[in-house]
Amino acid sequence: MDGTPLKQTYRIGETSGLFGIGADSLRYYERLGIVVPRREPNGYRVYDLSDMYKLTIIKELRGLGFSMKQIAEYLEGQNVDKTIAMLEDEQAIIERKLDELKRRQVTLARRVDTIRKTKEARIGAIEIVDRPRRRCMKMAGHLERDEEMDLLIQELHRRSGSTMPHLLTVPIGAFLAQDAIMQGATNVYDGIFFIVEDEKAPANFELPAGQYLTTRYQGGYEQNGRLLIKLLDFAHEHALPLAGQPFELYEIDNRDTADEREFITTMELPLDAKHAD
Repeated sequence: MDGTPLKQTYRIGETSGLFGIGADSLRYYERLGIVVPRREPNGYRVYDLSDMYKLTIIKELRGLGFSMKQIAEYLEGQNVDKTIAMLEDEQAIIERKLDELKRRQVTLARRVDTIRKTKEARIGAIEIVDRPRRRCMKMAGHLERDEEMDLLIQELHRRSGSTMPHLLTVPIGAFLAQDAIMQGATNVYDGIFFIVEDEKAPANFELPAGQYLTTRYQGGYEQNGRLLIKLLDFAHEHALPLAGQPFELYEIDNRDTADEREFITTMELPLDAKHAD
């Protein structure tokens, strides 16, 4: 310490810089009657040390998610019982945040593991795979451009609400427009969907448990017309009865890489439940 006494008063610009709180927010607190600085004869706002104490509390509690209404009620007639109640509320908020961080940690670890396994998976092989029941959120819409796909994905995620995981981690798929593809089109779809892994989250349809004819390809989506025909030919040659619309699952896509050559996509055709190997 150099012996210089602490300032006893601060103007709004100094206070804003000291606390990292915008001047507009400080004026808002004043309108609410929570922190009301005195005025100098020239009209300038002057904050004293008691105001600094209140701003310290406000900043801390806002960071924990408390509303200005809750903070105002706490500061009005502040006492030990109110402090205990506020601290207990803080504990509950921290616990909820920790729970959410743990869930995000698990989700992110699962996504990293999925990407790594996908990079090592076989490309081009046609296989019959047993799939579990998959709950989904679906949105219909004819799509012919990647930009349309991205917009529809954003809209579906918005409609799905706060229970839906982050877009970087949720499995995304799209239904292929089979009739258009059979006429020579590629990269054409009839709708998109998310696979909902949380049983508590909303879903509006299911991919049923059962056998699916699958193939995995790497690179751009213009391949999917040729590959769908190849998959349908395989089903015909092996007398495999189909039971629904073909779809793709985007295992590695533009959420993970800007290099289209790194995209990895699985195409699936549901087989009739009566089919046996």
